Amino acid sequence: MMRFTHLVSAIDTHAAGEPTRVVLSGLPPIPGDTMAAKKHYMAEHLDHFRTLLMQEPRGHRDMFGAILTSPTTQHAQYGVLFMDSGGYLDMCGHGVISLATMLIETGMIAPIEPETVVVFDTAAGRVESRAKVEGQHVVDVSVTNVASFLYDRDVEIDLPDVGCVTIDVAFGGNFFAMVRADRLGLSVHPAHLGQLTRFGMLINQATNAKLHVIHPTQPHIRTVALTEIYEPPTPVTPHVKSAVIFGHGQVDRSPCGTGISAAMATLYARSEFTLDEVLVSESLIGTRFRGNLLREVPLGKFVAVEPVFSGQAYITGIQQFVAAPDDPVKYGFKLGNPSPC
Repeated sequence: MMRFTHLVSAIDTHAAGEPTRVVLSGLPPIPGDTMAAKKHYMAEHLDHFRTLLMQEPRGHRDMFGAILTSPTTQHAQYGVLFMDSGGYLDMCGHGVISLATMLIETGMIAPIEPETVVVFDTAAGRVESRAKVEGQHVVDVSVTNVASFLYDRDVEIDLPDVGCVTIDVAFGGNFFAMVRADRLGLSVHPAHLGQLTRFGMLINQATNAKLHVIHPTQPHIRTVALTEIYEPPTPVTPHVKSAVIFGHGQVDRSPCGTGISAAMATLYARSEFTLDEVLVSESLIGTRFRGNLLREVPLGKFVAVEPVFSGQAYITGIQQFVAAPDDPVKYGFKLGNPSPC
C-alpha cells in the first residue's frame, strides 16, 4: 500500500523556454486579505511545499512555479503567488503568460475567440492578460503590467575584478539592478553564462548593500530581487539582449516580462525610448518578447509608465507529486549553488 503525506497536482508549462509549474491542488488554504499577506503566510507557514515542488529531486535550481489562489480584489479571476527554488517574487511576466495559456487551454476559463481576458491579483498589484485564441489554442498573450519606473540612476557599486560599475535601479513588478553588459566586459551569450551568473549575484548583493529601496505604494516591496545584464538596442541590432539572474543563482531562460518592463521604464526615463515604439527583448536562448508603453502614470514622486509585453506559452506536462513520510529529502534539497565569490 502506498503511503504519502502529500499529494499535489500541477500543470507544467513554459514561456519562451522558462518553466512555470502551476499548482492546482494539494495545498491547504492560504489566508490573507491581500496577495502580499498571502505571500507572507506562504513563506512563514507553508514554505516546505515550495521546496518540495521547486528543488531537487522534483525540481532543480532553475525551476519556477506559481500557486493559484482566490483573488483579493473585485475584478480579478485568480490570485497568484510566484515561487522558485530560492524563494518568492512579487510578480512574474513569463508566469502570467503561462498561467493565462494553461487556464484557457485546459478549460478552467472558457475560451472566447478572438480574445480571452484573464485578470490576476499579484503581490505587486493587479495585472491583465489578453490571450489571442484560435480554435481554443492560445497563440499569443499580451500582459498589461503594473506601473513601472526608474527608481535610481547612475548608482556606483564596486565589483571584484571590475572595480566601479554604474547601474540603474528600476521597477517592473520587481526591483531590478540594470547594468549594461559592456560595463562588465561581457556580451549576453550562453558562452558567458558562468560569468553572467556570478556578476548577477554580486551586483544584486552590492546594490542591496548600498540602497534601501522601497516601493512608493507597495511598502512590502523593499528588495532588489533581480539583476538584468543587457545589451541595449543599436542601429545594427534594434533589440535588447538580456540575461536575468535572481534567487540563488537562477538564470531566466525567457526574456523576462518584468525585466522588459523595467528596461522600457529605464530607457523611457533616459529619453531613449518613446510611447510610440516597440521594444523586442531577446533571451540567452534566442527567444523573444515584445513590449511597448501605453502611457505615463503618476506614482508618488516618480513618473511611471504602463507597460505591455507579449509572448507565447505551452503546456508541457500534467503532474501529480507525492511525498513519503520516511523520505529523508521529501521536502527537497539544493546542491551546488554557485558562489558569488
